[in-house]
Amino acid sequence: MSFTSTYAHKPPNYKGIGLAVGVHALLFAGAMALPAITAEIPFEGVITAYPIEVDKEPPTPATKIEEPIVATNPPPKSVTAVTPIVNPPVFNDPPAITFAGIEDGIDIGSLGDRITTPIAPIEIIPEPVIADAKLNNRFSAQFQPPYPSGLLRMGEEGMITVRVLVGTDGRAKQIELVDSPHEGFWTATKRHALKKWRFEPATKDGAPFESWMTLKVRFQINS
Repeated sequence: MSFTSTYAHKPPNYKGIGLAVGVHALLFAGAMALPAITAEIPFEGVITAYPIEVDKEPPTPATKIEEPIVATNPPPKSVTAVTPIVNPPVFNDPPAITFAGIEDGIDIGSLGDRITTPIAPIEIIPEPVIADAKLNNRFSAQFQPPYPSGLLRMGEEGMITVRVLVGTDGRAKQIELVDSPHEGFWTATKRHALKKWRFEPATKDGAPFESWMTLKVRFQINS
């Protein structure tokens, strides 16, 4: 059994073809405008990873920083010590100086004219020899004044201090009270000293002179 197409001998309908193409284009454009719908589908299987060499760019060379140039002192060179040659000093003999007699002055012949300067002799005065006054030992037994009777009966004792002016003859020319515990001791001492006390006077280069000396007199009752 055979069929015969009715379109076998008809010419193509270009208008219909263009219309069909336009409809399909509009449908494709609408589908592209719709938002994409994604769905997570679980993966079942084995993933094998292979290392892949990637061409790496060579690292950029670091910029070299120029360090400042600092001037330094050069190392010291070895120095050879050299001993200096020093000529020894030459000393000329000093000019001779002649002196004339002291009475005529000084004659300095090398300095030209004669210089006459009278020189007086130097007189050396020794220090004077001074000896202080002291009691005459020949009269030591009569040094103690008599004990005042009233003070003796009362049993009063004490010590008196006096200053005595010793004359050139060794006698007490004057007497002054320094300290006394009782007036009776001072009166008895003053009267006795002017009559009985004898001294060796002070001397200067052997010559006697008046001088003051301090003495103490003790009044004590012997038991």
